[in-house]
Amino acid sequence: MINYYEILELSETASNEQIRKAYRQKAIKYHPDKHFGDKYFTEKFIEIKEAYDILSQQSRRTEYDLKYKAVFTRETEPQYQERSKEQKRKEKEKEEQFFYDPYRPFYTYQDRLFNETPQFNPKIDHWGDLLPDNIDFFKLPKNIGKIVSGFSTLTKDIQPSTSKQTTLRHLKFTGIALLISTAIIFVFGVQNPFWIAIWSIVPIGIAIWLAILGSEFKHTNTFIGVNGFTEFKCEGTRENIISSFEVNFKDITDLLRVTEVRKRNYTYANTAFSFIWLNNDKIVREVNDTHTSEKGTPEKTHTNFWLNDFAERYWTVYLLDNMENEIESKGYLEFNLYSFHKEQFVKVPYIHLGIGYIKFITAKGDTIYNFNEIKRVYSKGTNLFIEHSNYEKKFFFFESGNKNGIPLMSLSNRQFFFKAMELLLGYKLS
Repeated sequence: MINYYEILELSETASNEQIRKAYRQKAIKYHPDKHFGDKYFTEKFIEIKEAYDILSQQSRRTEYDLKYKAVFTRETEPQYQERSKEQKRKEKEKEEQFFYDPYRPFYTYQDRLFNETPQFNPKIDHWGDLLPDNIDFFKLPKNIGKIVSGFSTLTKDIQPSTSKQTTLRHLKFTGIALLISTAIIFVFGVQNPFWIAIWSIVPIGIAIWLAILGSEFKHTNTFIGVNGFTEFKCEGTRENIISSFEVNFKDITDLLRVTEVRKRNYTYANTAFSFIWLNNDKIVREVNDTHTSEKGTPEKTHTNFWLNDFAERYWTVYLLDNMENEIESKGYLEFNLYSFHKEQFVKVPYIHLGIGYIKFITAKGDTIYNFNEIKRVYSKGTNLFIEHSNYEKKFFFFESGNKNGIPLMSLSNRQFFFKAMELLLGYKLS
């Protein structure tokens, strides 16, 4: 029989609030985004969820307690105590293999305390796959904490072209272009001066363009750390860094992510996306771009998308790790709506999410929904709606009771909001 109290490190007399708090802390510690699906931590996460599902429901807990008392009455016996200690020792050893391995993506809360980045090349890419041995990281970050993952468009065997190689490539392509131009003019008997000029200039222009592409040496390194994310770009040589940035999560309060699927004549055209990293109403970093993948997953080399997409995941984990402190100090988590007005973002506090309740702050007054008073949660378009148990719809246009909508495209830290809803209210949203 599984000892659910031991899994959550609780006594059998634990209150409902103690059970909920232990579950939140354990679920955050073994969060799937921290370990890229490692078998041990995945199984631990499932155990924790199972323990909470049993102990948080009074009827199931009562039934479990009857079996628990029959099986675990030996708890005071030395043999049982020793077995329990040995099991905990093995679990601690397993976790420490992750905690003290600089190449592992899993990390402890203590890692948050260090913003200085250890100078180790990552071994895992942003998608959780092992990086090839010949991957080349031409510059490492300094201020994003322990590196979790990385990606590079450069490998060690790629070298920038020398000036001699560049000159020879231009001569080669230009010569081929002249041969093509001459052949077209003589084979087709082109006599018009205008077309002679066109067929002379165009192939040479294309040849020069191809020669430049062949000589181009432009590459990108991206990194995700426990405390932030980084991008470096080089051109010409590995040492010539043409652009770089490091964003530390301690300088961020909100992330606004906006996605728009564009269609022309009812046919998919492209997807526009924005990632706006904010410190209150000040922009720390903003990315606006498009991709053409209808499934929403562009090529790995589309760093504008993927770096920010994975940074959002670890920003969410960062907020989860600090969630208990935020709740203990303020009593709730605050989520804001952002609008763009007079060339700047305006923040409006909209939601307070606490243990077992959600409060909407509006000009008409505040509305509180306790977890057992929520009738329905559903999405419609880009909005999420929550209905109170007192809500009723009569006929077509008449409504009574409370119903609140959340414009998801304007809601900051949206991914964290979904996770917090699950941990604090028990509603799993996607």
